[in-house]
Order: sequence, then structure tokens, then C-alpha cells
Amino acid sequence: MVTTQVIPPFTSAALEILFDKSNFASFQKADFRSHYWAPLLSAFSGTSRNEIFYLTPEDLFLKYDIWIIQTNASGAKNAQSGSTIRDIPMHPTLKRLGFLEFVQDRRQTHPNERLFSEYKASQEHAGMVFSRSFVHWIKTTVNQLPDDKKSLFGEDFHFPSLRALFLAEAIRSGMSERTLQKVHGTRNEFRRAIDEDQERRDLENAEVEMRRMDIESYFPALCTYEDLRA
Repeated sequence: MVTTQVIPPFTSAALEILFDKSNFASFQKADFRSHYWAPLLSAFSGTSRNEIFYLTPEDLFLKYDIWIIQTNASGAKNAQSGSTIRDIPMHPTLKRLGFLEFVQDRRQTHPNERLFSEYKASQEHAGMVFSRSFVHWIKTTVNQLPDDKKSLFGEDFHFPSLRALFLAEAIRSGMSERTLQKVHGTRNEFRRAIDEDQERRDLENAEVEMRRMDIESYFPALCTYEDLRA
């Protein structure tokens, strides 16, 4: 069984403040799409910081007519059994906000680069540099709040708290243990099923259970990157 996580997930009250349109817009930086997509990817797919910053355009693809985000925190494409590679069905909110179009544009314009190559640090450090900006944004937001609102951030919220939110909602929505192991990596038990039919069933079940997760209800109204920057 999945056990209670140590890292606290963001609460709806904290997210309402952080991702308020004007405040989320303040975190954006010209030509740094990671400032928009990385937090949303973590919350809506359960991906870690390193997984996000290793993503390339080829890691988004159709499999059994299901859009998949394939993650791997180590960056190796030929990882053996027990690796961290996971096939995660794309949550409908990411589709609605334009993640498919963003990746397709990167595939045409920068096919050999990571999706988020704006941080010029080496791959294993790019996510760390981003996290510093993310934490600075949280601290800046909290410092501007009235005293009676600061308590909403009493927990030690940081980037992994978005992945923790995904796990909390997966459990709340009744996601099966098998799907949770596959899409969240609660155990490194398998990348794919032994036979193709079982793999297809696993992926189809995972897509259904991902759609059932109402992660968007934890956030204020989310708009596309273009609307956010307008």
C-alpha cells in the first residue's frame, strides 16, 4: 500500500495565492517556458524536477492512441529493468493549456535540444537552478502577504510539494495501486508489462484513472501561457 508522504503537498489555499493570474505572471520570464510548464507538469503528471529538465521533444508521443509523457530522471534512453523510466498518460488539463502544441513547436524548431534548455547549466544542474527561482518566487509572494495570510505557507512548501499534490490527489481519487506504481513510480517495479496486450490494458486503465484526477480544482483558473503573458 502507498504510505503517507513526508513532503507536504500544496494546499488549495496556498495554490490560490501562488497561481493567481497576476502572481503566476510575475514568475514568468521571457523565453523561459519552464517557468510556466515545469510547475504544471509536476502537479498534473507527478514528475520530479530532474525528470522535467531531461525531457526532450521525442519524450511526448502517441502510444495505443494515448498521448504519453515518458520520463527518466537519469536521462538515459536505454535504461535497464528497474530504471526510473515511466510512461505517463497526459492529463487533460495539460492538453487544454497547450502542452502538445508547445512540444510540437520545439520538435520543429529545436529537435535536438531539451524541452527546457533555457537554463544553460548541465542537465543534472538545470533543474536545481530552476528550483532556486521557484523558491525565491514563493518567498517573495509570502513576504507581500498580510500577516494573517502568511500562515498558509507555514509548511515547508517547495517544488517537490507539487509532486506531492499529485500523489495526494491520486490517492484521494482512488487510483489503483498498479497504476500508481506505473505513473508515479511509488516502486521501481516495471517499465512495461511482459506482453503487449497487458501493456495496452495498463496504459488504457492509467489514462482513465488520470482523467478522474481533479487536480485543476486545487488551482485558481489556469490560463494558457499566451493569455498569461498578454
